[in-house]
Amino acid sequence: MAIFSINYDLRLPKEYAEFYDALEAYPHIHAMDSCWLIEADAEAGEIRDALMPYLAGGDALFVNRVSDDWAGAGTQCGQWLDQRAKQYA
Repeated sequence: MAIFSINYDLRLPKEYAEFYDALEAYPHIHAMDSCWLIEADAEAGEIRDALMPYLAGGDALFVNRVSDDWAGAGTQCGQWLDQRAKQYA
C-alpha cells in the first residue's frame, strides 16, 4: 500500500460523478478543490489508467506517490496524512 496524490483540471462542462465515485472507492481524503489523497496497492500509472476513462478530452490528471516528507498549509488532510504516511515510509 502507498499514499498517492491525485491532482486534476476538469476543463469541460461535463458530469463527473463517475470520476468522483472512482476516487471515493479508495480510502481517501479530499485535500483541496482539485487534489485528493488516496491509499492504494497499485502503481501511479495503474491509478491513472483506472481514472482516465471518466475524464473528457482536454482534462488533465497527475498521480504521484506521497512520501512521509510533506508539508502543507490551509489543508484539511494533515492528520489523515500523518496517520498513514509514516507506515508506508
